[in-house]
Amino acid sequence: MAREQLGICTEANLHGSYLLLNAYEGHESVLRYKLARIPQLIDRLAAHFSESMLTAVVAIGSNYWDLLYPDARPAGLKSFPDLTLDDIGLSPVPIDLLIQVRSDRLDVNVIACQQILQVLQGHTELQDQLQGFRYLDGRDLSGFINAPYNPGGRHKRQVALVDSAQQPVFAAGSYVYFQQLCFDQMLWQQLSLTEQEEVMGYDKVSAKPLSNTLMLPDSHLASTQQSGSTVLMQNMPFYQPKRQGLIQLSYAAKAEYLADALFRRLGVSEQLTATDALLSYYRIELSAAFFAPSLSFLELSAKG
Repeated sequence: MAREQLGICTEANLHGSYLLLNAYEGHESVLRYKLARIPQLIDRLAAHFSESMLTAVVAIGSNYWDLLYPDARPAGLKSFPDLTLDDIGLSPVPIDLLIQVRSDRLDVNVIACQQILQVLQGHTELQDQLQGFRYLDGRDLSGFINAPYNPGGRHKRQVALVDSAQQPVFAAGSYVYFQQLCFDQMLWQQLSLTEQEEVMGYDKVSAKPLSNTLMLPDSHLASTQQSGSTVLMQNMPFYQPKRQGLIQLSYAAKAEYLADALFRRLGVSEQLTATDALLSYYRIELSAAFFAPSLSFLELSAKG
């Protein structure tokens, strides 16, 4: 039975670190071995720092997959859609590798990232390293609870992990969309509380949905609530003096679920034709598509 990467369905953590890397050409054989070592490295650190709840996810970019694993490709794995609508650009970037590290201790994240980069040294080039954090009780910088519709408990695995009956080779893997969004805090703060709640579609304190009479068709909740049954979100705010926003990761058992959720937010789906109003307060700086294979797949591929 295939074993999933534990970081996909993990509970919320206090700290998230994200390594975006591109691989050197011709290093595929070595990288197959190195990538399989990373979960083992994380397991050792997690045992040593047991209170930190350390987990990780290793994901391979859609454009790099065929070079790294030429024998089989996950069904429907495609590059991130390249669409521009009005003032919204998705900024898709081909990234070869994404490694997500999460725990309740920032120092443990730093140690894990240092050791991962040492393992990959000489075979990859670090494009960016992002740092996210848990804000209050799971809110983003808008002050609202982030993704209140997110699946929980055992339902996470059903939503995020590939079914063995549908794709035996890629069972327990997950399709991933990664986005970095910069938030216009000053513009957002110009709205009244009522206006903010209309944009979001739910109460700022309790996260309860607004009544049907108050819910606007382009509210964030109206644009995203259907995704709660098909997409698992793992979002974290990030903050720097001159830029802040949201690191958004979406996991799904099927590639089309991620694309459908994106198209609904953009208002280009059959179900929804209104763009998510919240996007007026964000600028998307980076988008990329990945697949996070199971631990079993990583280990078997390293032996080949």
